Amino acid sequence: MFRFRIVNLGGGTVSATALCFASMTRVLMPAEISGADFSRRLGNHHRLAAPDGHRIAPGEAWDIEIRTLTHPPANRSQGAMSAWLETPEGDVPLLIGDLEALASAPVDPVRPAFEGQIEIPLSMLPWPQKAKVEEWGAQPGIRLRPDLVEIAALHRRLFPLAPSIISSAGRPVDPQDDPKLPEGGYVLDFAPEAIALCHHGPAGLRHGLIALAQIIHGALTDPRFDVPLRGRIEDWPRFAWRGMHMDVSRNFRPIEQVHRVIDILAWHRMNRLHWHLTDDEGWRLEIPALPQLTEIGSRRGMSEALAPQYADPATGQLGYYTGIEARALVAHGARLGIEVMPEIDMPGHLASLLAAMPELADRAELPDSYHSIQGYPNNAVNPAIPAVYDVLETVLDEVCDIFPSSLIHLGGDEVAPLSWQASPAAMRLAQAEGFGGKDVTDRLQAYFMRRMQDMLARRGRFLAGWDECADGGGVSAVGTLLFAWRSVEKTAELMEAGYDVVATPGQAYYLDMAHDHRWDGIGLTWGGVVPTEKTYGFEPSEGLPANAKGRLVGIQGGVWAEMLNSRARWNAMVFPRLSAVAESAWTLPEGKDFRRFMALAPLMPQL
Repeated sequence: MFRFRIVNLGGGTVSATALCFASMTRVLMPAEISGADFSRRLGNHHRLAAPDGHRIAPGEAWDIEIRTLTHPPANRSQGAMSAWLETPEGDVPLLIGDLEALASAPVDPVRPAFEGQIEIPLSMLPWPQKAKVEEWGAQPGIRLRPDLVEIAALHRRLFPLAPSIISSAGRPVDPQDDPKLPEGGYVLDFAPEAIALCHHGPAGLRHGLIALAQIIHGALTDPRFDVPLRGRIEDWPRFAWRGMHMDVSRNFRPIEQVHRVIDILAWHRMNRLHWHLTDDEGWRLEIPALPQLTEIGSRRGMSEALAPQYADPATGQLGYYTGIEARALVAHGARLGIEVMPEIDMPGHLASLLAAMPELADRAELPDSYHSIQGYPNNAVNPAIPAVYDVLETVLDEVCDIFPSSLIHLGGDEVAPLSWQASPAAMRLAQAEGFGGKDVTDRLQAYFMRRMQDMLARRGRFLAGWDECADGGGVSAVGTLLFAWRSVEKTAELMEAGYDVVATPGQAYYLDMAHDHRWDGIGLTWGGVVPTEKTYGFEPSEGLPANAKGRLVGIQGGVWAEMLNSRARWNAMVFPRLSAVAESAWTLPEGKDFRRFMALAPLMPQL
């Protein structure tokens, strides 16, 4: 139940015609509401009509009670994220507070912060595979050749107020390539006169230099840490894929912040940015041949084709990345060993595309024939409409031109169970292909995804997708990489079906989940609560089938942005759990230690 009280704290009477608000906890239909009438809901945007002639005098209140909700709110952040009144004079923004629990709701006590502890005063995260220090107390700082200063520049961008890691009195670093080391691996030998850095290839060199930069930064900024005078560190990555998914569709982030995310990932010795560029709530990549995608699909607002969502004001939000910006980001990532894999989500989650190009819908299909789990009507492109493939050919031409990644992520997730079943064109296609029964939607989706897989193959690229890409007969496993998100067990299921997999279960690695059960927490809870201990302690290799050797390519943290409407909230939700994912992706299980991790995590950079 929601109880809203809108109090007029001004000096004049307000004539209200409607209350508009957005909330991740949505009104369930048929709506049971007192104090207002249900008018519409699109996604998370709601409009409740006021009684005729409704006026709120100074000091008076308008009380509304909503008795039907999609789910009980679990914490203070799951109430109204934004709200305004519609009046004859225009929209009036409302100052909203956190959701307050009913008096009968249990409220867990606040647990004391866990600060962690260290036994070895070495500032490194992820922790190395082997570290032996014989003597401490070296002068902080290193001397680098001019061709190695990219890491010093990275440190300066991430910590502009910290002392420099470069010092004329520092020890010189002597790099030597050693192909006998594991790929991406390095060895640091500390001696009083110099630091020897053996590495396997450019990635190993970069990893070794970042490790050195972390050690020195810790010693310069925190008295708990020191620099080895004599010792040896041997290190290499556990997984080839060490990634972070970044949603910029639900809430747009300026390109400068995405550049900083690249820097943060490099500092964590991660190597993949999965860039989620399109969804129902916004199309964020310029496609010059289809300008309407960003002219219409990148805008939300009461006067736009897409309604405001989440914490939007009535004016909504807008934003997209030009091709020039995207290419510059790819180049920035390449300099730091971060591959940017784009995601153009399909066939579902495309309300933004369909708002820009409504001609791609089956005109014979009822406009409200199905709804996605997020509440969007008819949000999937239709696999029976030839023009859909023509448009997506154009989109992928541009995507493949911008992004050199061999993998292009095409989504494939959360297609509503009743999608296309009221479309005469889709049903004719299903009949022609021999699809029938309860899984007709899954079979049509698999048909669509296989066509898209062929489209990528003609461009020399491979398909990446969410785990639903294996449903309904699935896409070919050859060259395909699937991301297991729906459950912990999905990783093993996909491997048994022959797919290479990145483990990213929402129950452990989704960083928009609430940290704990407390009412005072923030975040979503569909995957349960995900405290840092759970993210850090989750072992993705447990329960894998015997024939799965080599198919677990890596792990990835998921940063979904519905509730991440500010930089402060982004940091509060993402950290320190992103650092926990980074250490799990790099460090072998026997080398992990949660108490040490919690001591080191506060030194890591944030957005």
